[in-house]
Amino acid sequence: MPAPNWTTVRSRLRGLRAHIPTPPWPRHWDERLRRLALAGIVVVALLLAGLSILLQRSGGDDDADPAPVQAPEKVTRELGRLALAQKADAVVISGFATANAAARLARESEVGGILVGPEDWYGSFKGRTLLSRLQAQSSVGGRTPPLVVGRQEGGAYRSYPSLPPALGQRDIAATGDPAEAREWAAQTGRVMTKVGFDMNLAPIADVATLDSPLSDRAFSDDPVVVTAMAGAAAQGCRESGMACAMPFFPGLGASSQSTLEGPASVGLDPESLSVRDLEPFRAAIRQQVPALVLSLALYAGYDPVTPGALSPSVATGLLRDDLGYKGVAISDDLSTGVPATSLSPPKAAVRALAAGSDMVVVSDPGEAAAARDAIARAARSGGLPSERLDQAAARALSLRQRFAE
Repeated sequence: MPAPNWTTVRSRLRGLRAHIPTPPWPRHWDERLRRLALAGIVVVALLLAGLSILLQRSGGDDDADPAPVQAPEKVTRELGRLALAQKADAVVISGFATANAAARLARESEVGGILVGPEDWYGSFKGRTLLSRLQAQSSVGGRTPPLVVGRQEGGAYRSYPSLPPALGQRDIAATGDPAEAREWAAQTGRVMTKVGFDMNLAPIADVATLDSPLSDRAFSDDPVVVTAMAGAAAQGCRESGMACAMPFFPGLGASSQSTLEGPASVGLDPESLSVRDLEPFRAAIRQQVPALVLSLALYAGYDPVTPGALSPSVATGLLRDDLGYKGVAISDDLSTGVPATSLSPPKAAVRALAAGSDMVVVSDPGEAAAARDAIARAARSGGLPSERLDQAAARALSLRQRFAE
């Protein structure tokens, strides 16, 4: 559980004390009794303040209405037939070396997702053939298929140039019309699902200034604009039937550098991050976005030494407890973003799951296999609680049942 926000507690305490009448003190009371009475009032006010915060957290944000991710009976039945090693497979989104290896992964393992990178696409014809083959292999045996996962932003940041969207996020935001963002995302989702993708790790919901490493990938540097566009894009994704996992929670736009280049940090305090960066994610959550991609930057306001996807303060405290999110939390690619923190992808995968992430992306196929083994070993030894692995695997299975079947 995250540390309490004492600024909020003090503020609510002042509000509660303002409504507590001060009794008329008898003149014959000595100073000690007066102090004792005041201390009692303060204790009661503190208890009421704490109760108020707990009730608010249990109730969640009135505006947030995330789609229920779990279908309890079907997910529980599916989870019950999996051995521990298969549960470890189920939480990994893996890259692959060859088309044959991808087909074998889909056919013979319980891997949660198969990531198709730009190098795997080979142009439109070969890419579509690959996706058709994955779908055919993964349906063998009546198992829940893995998600076929892509990373298709827009414009110059398309992994698959023959597929939409031709316009980037800046281009869409320049129209000033959220309806354009909705249709832009819906068209992308419709085409991607038609050719065989189940999930897209896009569009990004970051607020990025011109000096940000995400400057030409984000909708805007204006939180109001990004919030409107991200919410509309999430709606378009939902309407298309595509599972969009929106990066990079809780916001990478103010980072010192790209996580691909080395350790990146975001120095904003929690209040500033909330006002500036969290609003677009709140908008996406209201549109029932089924998954979010967690950043690998360091967040000074929450945990200055642990990447966000690996930090309980971010992956559980902020995302689950504060925002009340019920969807799937997916780490950014551990093959590219974590080596700068001196953690290997397998160790980072275990840390991410323990912290509250539900699925981990490992694009390097060798590291992905090692990550699956490391997760299974950690669960056997108790280094990763079995309840946490079950929770993550259940969320991953639910996502697959909704979008991959």
